[in-house]
Amino acid sequence: MKSTLIASGLPLATVNAAIGEAARLVGTSDFYAALLAAFRSLVSHDIATMVRYSAVGRPSFLMHHGFSDALARQYETTFHVFDPFHRYWAQTERPGVVSLDMFPATATRQSRYVREFLQESSITDELGYFLPAMGRASVALFLERRIGRFLESERAAMEDFYPLFAGLESAHVNAVLAAAIGRGAGGVSLPLAIMLRDLEGCVIHASEAWRDLESRNTNLRRAVERLTAENAGEAVLDDATVLHRTRISPAHSSAPEGWLFTVEKSASSSTDYDQAIISELNPTLTPREIDIVKLVLEGHPTATIAQRLKLQRGTVKNHRLRIYEKLDITSERELFLTYIQALQRHRANG
Repeated sequence: MKSTLIASGLPLATVNAAIGEAARLVGTSDFYAALLAAFRSLVSHDIATMVRYSAVGRPSFLMHHGFSDALARQYETTFHVFDPFHRYWAQTERPGVVSLDMFPATATRQSRYVREFLQESSITDELGYFLPAMGRASVALFLERRIGRFLESERAAMEDFYPLFAGLESAHVNAVLAAAIGRGAGGVSLPLAIMLRDLEGCVIHASEAWRDLESRNTNLRRAVERLTAENAGEAVLDDATVLHRTRISPAHSSAPEGWLFTVEKSASSSTDYDQAIISELNPTLTPREIDIVKLVLEGHPTATIAQRLKLQRGTVKNHRLRIYEKLDITSERELFLTYIQALQRHRANG
């Protein structure tokens, strides 16, 4: 931590307060502004930028301090082609700490990016983070200087704090995604499968269940394209499942204002969860645990399960913990996917 204090010139309490504020805002539209503010507290700088990099699309500025909107637009329309960091992400998709001196002089110092864009921006050096990817996109944070270069001690300070920033980003993405699919609301059924597309139409994430369903159901891909073309929100896939299309919040900066597609049980579906298949998940499940699994899969919260089975809420919670241990899972979502996989095996075996 000493290197961090030397690099930033700020008291550790100030740095911690900025990071704590970002943690407080996880899952909200103000998170990334707070994250960039915390990032700026680590090392002295003249310019700070936040850019979304995609391995399958062009980069886009999300936020910037000390940088003009005109230069940001010029980068997005022209100079991104020569950006070594853009090439780095497209080729490696590797998160971590990065700096301009990572790249050979012949590839950067003499390129149009350095000769024109950095000179026009009055930038002499860049140091930053590529945060963990969501699909094939990363939110990258950069500090730039107009005079001089970043020191090795400053890079070391950035290395020290990278796991904390990466963890905050992952927590935020999970929170936003959970809210988008309604996982945070008690009693709401989990989707069978999910897929995210960014504004350019690139798929940045597809769950394993989605890929499996797409390979078996040719209607799914056609339904996705039909909803997109018609700017519609829902399409019936069959008598048991429905495809939903929902706008992604700007807070989800891996795909800001993109689209979330979910395949869910039809509200009118008579599909029931087969207790025999549930019992096959683990032979040691007791009849009471099988009943609880069935009610969880139907979307009932702990309080409702306790009421239906005439149990204490604490007893239901204990049963759920034992069920998760037996199935080697940690969440309702994993329970749902485990059941779907068992059901698919059952159908494949006739």
